[in-house]
Amino acid sequence: MKILVLGGYGLIGLSITKALIHAGHDVSGFGRSVRKGEAAAPDVTWIGRDLSHMTEAEDWTHVLSGIDVVVNAAGVLQDGMNDRVMAVQRDAVRALAVACKPAGVRQIIQISAPGVSESSDTVFYRSKAEGDAAVKAGGVNWVIFRPGLVLSPQAYGGTSLLRQLAAVPLVQPVMLADADIRTVYVEDVAAAVVRAVEEGLTGTDADLLSPEPTRLEDLILALRSWL
Repeated sequence: MKILVLGGYGLIGLSITKALIHAGHDVSGFGRSVRKGEAAAPDVTWIGRDLSHMTEAEDWTHVLSGIDVVVNAAGVLQDGMNDRVMAVQRDAVRALAVACKPAGVRQIIQISAPGVSESSDTVFYRSKAEGDAAVKAGGVNWVIFRPGLVLSPQAYGGTSLLRQLAAVPLVQPVMLADADIRTVYVEDVAAAVVRAVEEGLTGTDADLLSPEPTRLEDLILALRSWL
């Protein structure tokens, strides 16, 4: 099957890309830098585009030609010099959802987050929720996966902060030490995507979380031990 992975060399996207290749699929990756994509996964055909500039359905016409499945693993945590949360997580996804059916795409798999809401006070959660709604309304088979705190050999976002805390050489008090954290390993997220593709899942909106929560302090101590 021919699959396009948006954010294909990111923390989650790269694991998904590699898992789909290992499963025998023809994978194209989408990211800002073709050079970074080729360095991360040289067997993949890379498309170098900025999602924040892909906000009209016609922007996707050429990109989606011949694609059976789109996996959206792209995302940004906050606005920055080169990042626009609403453009990437809402506007581009809306345009993609409109473009998929006319292009013959059979399935969209959206990597979202637990607890997102269109009424959220945070731009990240609100934009994710609006993107999810667009995927569901797009007229093709859809799957939405909502990973908890993603653990991997690499670090990004919240896991970077936890790893910094774990690396401090002295014992220190931890604020909200008893807070419950639900985690998921990055390769389990990738395995869920492969299963969704190969079983043709549709109408699935699922959290990907550890069966039991972990106290924040225990998680930091476990990361320290691993480091």
